[in-house]
Amino acid sequence: MEMETCCVCGKIFGASAGSICQSCRKLLDVVYEKARTYLRDNPKAEVRAKSLAEAIGEDARLVEILVLEGRFDAKDGPEAEESEGEKKRRRLLQDLQKSLETPVKQQEEKITYGSSKHGKRADSD
Repeated sequence: MEMETCCVCGKIFGASAGSICQSCRKLLDVVYEKARTYLRDNPKAEVRAKSLAEAIGEDARLVEILVLEGRFDAKDGPEAEESEGEKKRRRLLQDLQKSLETPVKQQEEKITYGSSKHGKRADSD
């Protein structure tokens, strides 16, 4: 097992995944929940690491680490812009909904080899 120094507290720990020890990971999870709740409850709030940390009463460095880890996505911010992938998914969904709203064409009568060769229909004996 490789040893790593925690980028939050500076302790040395056995690194199985990432550069943050288990106790700091739990602390970051708590800070993330606080920040997420704050952003959801205050959609017009300023979204900067320092101001967010002050609003939730946590260390700004912890919020910065969460941002660097990518824990906040576009849905967490108040003025979230839609990514190209989200726009494409929404257009495809709208197209699918439109196609479901149009009536399905009547299925044409099946023509088999026997019916075309001998004039018999597929469902008659």
